[in-house]
Amino acid sequence: MEIKKFVVGMNETNCYIIYDKNTLEALIIDPGDEEKVLIQYIDKHALKLQGILLTHYHYDHIGGVEGLKRKYGCPIYAHKKEAEGLQKPEMNRSSIGGRTAVSIKPDKTLIDGDMISIGTIILQVIHTPGHTPGGICLKIKDSSIIFTGDTIFSDDLGRTDLEGGSEESLKKSIVNKVSKWSDDTMIYPGHGEAALMLEVKGRGVQYLN
Repeated sequence: MEIKKFVVGMNETNCYIIYDKNTLEALIIDPGDEEKVLIQYIDKHALKLQGILLTHYHYDHIGGVEGLKRKYGCPIYAHKKEAEGLQKPEMNRSSIGGRTAVSIKPDKTLIDGDMISIGTIILQVIHTPGHTPGGICLKIKDSSIIFTGDTIFSDDLGRTDLEGGSEESLKKSIVNKVSKWSDDTMIYPGHGEAALMLEVKGRGVQYLN
C-alpha cells in the first residue's frame, strides 16, 4: 500500500491518494483543489482511480471533485447526511468570497461501518458527526491508520461554528469513538501533520482523556 499526501488550496487542505502497489487501483480522499496536480500524479504512476472519498462537504475538501469525476468517471462517496451540503453551495461555502460554486451529487452514500475496497486495501467508515452532520473518518482495516478529515487534528478538534456544526455532537464523537483509539493509531488529518494518538492526547486535545 502507498499513501501520497498533497497539500492543496488556500486553506492548505490535505488530500490523500491511496493505492495498491500491485494492482495500481487507487482511491483519493478530499481532493480540495488543484486537480491538475492530482491528475498529473495519477497519470504519471498509471493509477486506476476507483473512487473519490469525501470526509465532509466543506468547499476546501471538494473543489477538485468535479474535474476528477470528468476525467476518470469514478464514483463519489460521502456519508448520506452530507448529500444536502454537497449539493448546496451556500452550505458547503463554495459560493462565498468570490469562489466558484460547487454542487456535487454523491454516487454512493455511506453509513457507519461501511467498507470500501480496492485491491487488498479495505477502508472502514467511522461516522464522527460534529464538524458537519455526516463527517466521517476512514480506517484502513488491519492497520493503525485513520484519515480523520476535520474531526480531529494533531493538536485540536474541528470547528463547530459553521452551518451544520454541533459542539455536542463532536464531543460525543470524540468521547464515544476517537478517545477509544489505541495510542499507536496514526491519524492523517484534513489539515496539518499526521500524528500518533499518544501525541495528540499528550497535547491535551479536548475530550480525549
